[in-house]
Amino acid sequence: MIAEDTVLINPVTKQQGHNMRRSAGFTLIELVIVIVILGILGAVAAPKFLNLQGDAYSANVKSLAGSLQTAATLANTQAILEGKDQATDIDGKTPEKTVTGYENVKFINGYPIASKTATGILGALQSVPSEEDYVMAVSTAGAPYKLTLQPKARAASDSAATINNAKTCFVRYTAAKPATSTARATAATVESNAECD
Repeated sequence: MIAEDTVLINPVTKQQGHNMRRSAGFTLIELVIVIVILGILGAVAAPKFLNLQGDAYSANVKSLAGSLQTAATLANTQAILEGKDQATDIDGKTPEKTVTGYENVKFINGYPIASKTATGILGALQSVPSEEDYVMAVSTAGAPYKLTLQPKARAASDSAATINNAKTCFVRYTAAKPATSTARATAATVESNAECD
């Protein structure tokens, strides 16, 4: 028998018997504080993560614009080396010329033409964008022709008129313009707008 004035000591916790009650979990206030903190983090972080798709399309458009610019420059360099960068032939006509290494690509003024087939600037690329991923349209209203590409998921419609007048999330290749009696020849250009939100 243990005397009444004896204090029991728990051998595991080394505490006296009357302090042996331990908490087993979190209090309500601790849980509420954690939930509030998680809510604040979610409200701040969610918009950042929700715009990742727009950022991916922006990077895609920038990459495609760089690829088109590089392809046009490389093709033009090859045309210059072969002497096929002149705007006109001896008879004064503006022919579409073929350049070594770009057998299927037609050239005007030493640059690939604007076409959504492999006979134009897309044929000068090593990896051709597909119509499954991009909406493509060629503007033939006036010279020079323009090829506009938009990621399908960001295109307002598949209408060529809509694509040619795109204001955001597009890449546009403008073919070289031959010289006329009133204007000088121009080089091909690539423009883009990577605002794909």
